[in-house]
Order: sequence, then C-alpha cells, then structure tokens
Amino acid sequence: MLKLNAENAPQTVIFEGDMTDAKAQHLRHLARDILFQNRRDASDTLALTSILVNEGRHPDLVEFLGESILIGPERDAPPGTVRHLLRKILPYAPWKSNARVILFQDAAGIKNEAETALLKTLEEPKPKHYFFLNAQTADLLKETIRSRAVITRFVEPSTGEGLPADPWKRFYYLIGKRTLQEHELAIIDVLRNAFDQLTYSVDDFSLLENAFFFTPKKLLEKETLLKQNRALNFAINPVYAALRDSLTEGKVSPLAPFALTRIPTANALEAAKLIQEYMRLLDERVFGNRPLNQSAIFYSFFFRFMPLWAP
Repeated sequence: MLKLNAENAPQTVIFEGDMTDAKAQHLRHLARDILFQNRRDASDTLALTSILVNEGRHPDLVEFLGESILIGPERDAPPGTVRHLLRKILPYAPWKSNARVILFQDAAGIKNEAETALLKTLEEPKPKHYFFLNAQTADLLKETIRSRAVITRFVEPSTGEGLPADPWKRFYYLIGKRTLQEHELAIIDVLRNAFDQLTYSVDDFSLLENAFFFTPKKLLEKETLLKQNRALNFAINPVYAALRDSLTEGKVSPLAPFALTRIPTANALEAAKLIQEYMRLLDERVFGNRPLNQSAIFYSFFFRFMPLWAP
C-alpha cells in the first residue's frame, strides 16, 4: 500500500484519524525521517535524530502541542504562537537539517487570527518546509486551510480482534469507520451487488450510477446537502482506494473489497479513464456550478483515503 514517507510527503498535509498517542508518535517519526534524510552533517545518526525529536530538542522541528494555538502579540510574540513561528523561525534557514517540519498536534485549535496569518505560508511553503496538521477530521478545520493541504488518513494497525469478516465492512473498518449507520449498510449492499456484476465497460455505468448516485439520493433525499455529500463520499471511497493502489503501485491493497488487478493492465487503465469521466459527470450533476462542500470527494484522492500504518 502506498504510504507517506520522507521521500514522497507533500509539504502541507492534514492527517485525519483518532487523536491517539500512536498517531502523534507516527507524525514525529515522519518528521524525524525527513530531518534525518536531509541532515547537513553526514555523521549524524538516525538514533541521534530520534533522541532530539523525541525530547523536543531538534532545532528544525517546531511542534505545537497545546489545544489552543494563538497568533500572539504584535511585539515580542512568545514561542508557541504563530507570530513567533512566522517572524522568529521561518525567515531563517534550518540549522541541523536542510529541511524543517512544523507539526500541529491539535490543528483544530488554530484560532481565527492565527489561521489567517498562516494561510500564505501554507499555500506557498518554502522548499523543504513541511507543515503537518493533526486533526480528528478535516471538517474541523476551515475550508481556507483544507484547500491548501493534501488530506490523508491515519489508521492504527488492527490486532485482528473485532475485525469484521465481511470484506466490505472490513474495508470501512480499517479506514476508520468503526460503526455503520442504517443507510450506510444499505449503500454497502448496493455496492456489493453492483461490483459483483461489473466488467468495467461503458455499459456498467448504470450500475455505478445506481451505487453512487441514485441509492444515496433515495436514502437521504430529505436530508441536508452535507449529509448527502457524506453518503456520496462513503459510496465512492472504495473506488478511489482501488484506483489509487492500482495506478500508483501496480497492485490493489488487500483491504479493498475488489481488485482491478484481476484484469489486464490495459483494461484497468481504460477502466480508470471511464470512472474518472463518470466522476466528472457526477460532479456536474450533483454540484453544478456551486463550490464543492467536500472537495476531497473528487480531488487529491491519491492521498485522501490512504491508511498510514504506525511503525
């Protein structure tokens, strides 16, 4: 499975998932690997970098740990504020590494003024400057931040206990959906039946349309647009996961309930084109010219639903 690491990490990332110690430590490990890979002194060891990161002493890792992240006063802003970061740290070159990592362990705590001050930096970070934002869900952050970041998901490795035997339920369980509502179970049944019949051709669009559009709409026609969008997100999720793995690694994640690798590569690529065109038409049909409420449904999907396993 494709996994974010020191070599392929985008510069601005929102990490969704439960706010656990394992997740916080995983982000520190990713920061450590980036700083070590870009170390200035070749004699610096990974062990030394790990010690500095874990003890909060690495000069090129800025970690915000508080639940409330403020902009700070106009003059003499103290460490732990956004103004201190922007004025006292970012303008200067990193010290021990050629890279710098800024880690917000509770990004939902970034307050309004602090957020506004960060926007340009998040949109156009300096080379080898990485901004990692830890959040339960990206929806807790303002759209202005979400639009500037790649959104991905951290899922803790399962011990196997309580893991659903059903492959579709197991897929959703392992990407963080631990409890399923009645309408979601109904959508899963439709997905299961639709993909059992798919041969990946234009003729199959009626099956996809039923699974991705008509069923969520019928189940939630009296609900808010936000809830309808979430149902659409839920239905499209496994398709993106399978396409992501097939087209980026040449294989399908074992978590996915179906496998594009069962057909020749040329057919899989053609299937991807067909589904991408379907997504475009669905985008127009559902949203028209209105801004997308959940742009991650259609964009950045290579990272949007990528489980990141803790080391």
